[in-house]
Amino acid sequence: MADCAWDDIGYNFMIGEDGQVYEARGWDRVGAHTHGWNDVAVAFSVMGNFNDRVPNDKALTALKNVIACGIRMGKITHNYKMYGHRDVRQTECPGNSFYALLQTWPHFGHTKPVKPTSSSHHQTQTSD
Repeated sequence: MADCAWDDIGYNFMIGEDGQVYEARGWDRVGAHTHGWNDVAVAFSVMGNFNDRVPNDKALTALKNVIACGIRMGKITHNYKMYGHRDVRQTECPGNSFYALLQTWPHFGHTKPVKPTSSSHHQTQTSD
């Protein structure tokens, strides 16, 4: 068995297709989701395999609502950029179908992500 040195789930929040948002590391703990980006990104994992389909409406609504909540709370900037996990790491996340959908959202970063210099400029990241 591989040595697993995780002391918690790496993502900040997990989202189920039941429409529930599950707190993992939350807003105020640095995530362990994407090496080199953990201190400037809030990561949401929509649970499931989304290569051949997108998450259901409940999950997508929950994702949008938790991002809006983060903006209201000052945890995510209003002009944030959204990226898929694959934009900064070799992975299939968030799945081909979900990634294609995310690319149509207004805050999706269509250029190569540039790491902000301050953690006060959180970018969001979705994964599956």
